[in-house]
Amino acid sequence: MKKLLLIFLILILCASLASCENNSTGMAMPRLSPDAQLKQGTAIINPDSEVRGVWIATVFNIDYPSFYDLPAEQLKSEIDGIIDTCKKAGLNTVFFQVRPSCDALYKSDIFPVSKVLSTTGKMQFDPLEYFVTAAHRNNIFLHAWINPLRITVSADSEDELPADSPAVLHPEWTVKYADGKLYFNAGIPDVRQLVADGVREIVENYNVDGIVFDDYFYPYPTTTGDKFDDAVTFEKYGSAYDTVEDFRRDSINRLIKLCYDTVKEAYADCLFGVSPGGVWQNNNGVNGGSDTWGFETYTSLYCDTLAWVNGGYVDYISPQIYWTFDTTGTPFGHLTDWWNAKLDGTGVKLWVSHGAYRYEEGDWADPAGEMKSQIEYAREALSYRGSMFYGYDELKGNDFGITDELTEAYADEIIYCDPSPSGAPASVTSHYYGQECAAGELTLTGISDPAETLYCNGATVNRKKDGSFTLDVTLKQGENKFVFKQGNASSTLVLYGK
Repeated sequence: MKKLLLIFLILILCASLASCENNSTGMAMPRLSPDAQLKQGTAIINPDSEVRGVWIATVFNIDYPSFYDLPAEQLKSEIDGIIDTCKKAGLNTVFFQVRPSCDALYKSDIFPVSKVLSTTGKMQFDPLEYFVTAAHRNNIFLHAWINPLRITVSADSEDELPADSPAVLHPEWTVKYADGKLYFNAGIPDVRQLVADGVREIVENYNVDGIVFDDYFYPYPTTTGDKFDDAVTFEKYGSAYDTVEDFRRDSINRLIKLCYDTVKEAYADCLFGVSPGGVWQNNNGVNGGSDTWGFETYTSLYCDTLAWVNGGYVDYISPQIYWTFDTTGTPFGHLTDWWNAKLDGTGVKLWVSHGAYRYEEGDWADPAGEMKSQIEYAREALSYRGSMFYGYDELKGNDFGITDELTEAYADEIIYCDPSPSGAPASVTSHYYGQECAAGELTLTGISDPAETLYCNGATVNRKKDGSFTLDVTLKQGENKFVFKQGNASSTLVLYGK
């Protein structure tokens, strides 16, 4: 690829960082905000610390508990073991799966006790209460991880649902999909309210630091192309939409916004985020998607993450970029850059989810060093504020030295704050105005004010934390205009392809 230097000069009048003070009010809980705790010296860690976290899955008893119907002391011991593993790896955040499928690993008046915890339907020990307390005592944040719409995790198992399950009480809210599993129908307003009520119950009764949804919304497509049977729902509620696909996407958008608003009403400083699949859409030339060819969440799960980001009803996004730098079709570096650019200027934090489970022997041919390299690469991204790792078992076992990598990467604390706007006007100078170049791919490099989003021909430019960027463009024959905009200023670079 030919290299072309574009000197993009923007005067930076002030390099000071914002105080990052959060003055949120309207708490429904008698507890101090993270910033108030920080000022009083009672905060567990700085709320602007780099997020260094792990997903703790309970579905199928993957990470916790190790088996159902365990005594309380063993349940406590297993949580203590998770905390110890986090401390050894330098982690400071846990995403604990408290609702794997229309159930609860906490005291709930809405959802029955999860069978991964108790087959009797009785709760002798509250894992969430103990986990929150233990995590905070050890300077670790805890986010309650919810799967909002899945009811059953195995085929034809709805007969095993307890009588007080919302799915049993309201079968009209459910859809049995071709995979034999039961799902809530997000197109029904009462279903969305059910999910939001469950979120409120957690935030009001537990001192969690956040609520997070994973990537399961509408069910994953089957290999035989079966359809989700929501025709009656679409007929009743979808008259304003051109297609059922648009109706489904907007139903999920409404669900996310309702839950965000519910979290903030219950406790304004509690965070709300989603961990979608790594690919929003593959670029088709007009949709603004990533230059990838992978499973799309937008068209397959009706998950329009950018609508939530641009609508302002998520605090963070943790895309599951579970690939290496050289994975064909979905390379880690490119997808990190894409998400970084899309979140630039939105106020939404980027917490990358990494595939630690890939360190399991045989999954990646030579995984050693990959995770540390991914962390270091992502840290340079302007929107990046931290990482989450899926694959607790691999961290616990230090497979291929992965925990050693994290310990090394997390030896020093990092605090992230947004840069203050400089207010400086943008200006562009270049030795290449009017220059003729061979048509084809070339790279523009430059620097910009990191506090102001930078656009080129209407698209957000992927930038590093210092505002620097490299931009791959295609030079066509004849005149090529590259219009850079930042704030109220704009500059145009004209190049000629021959």
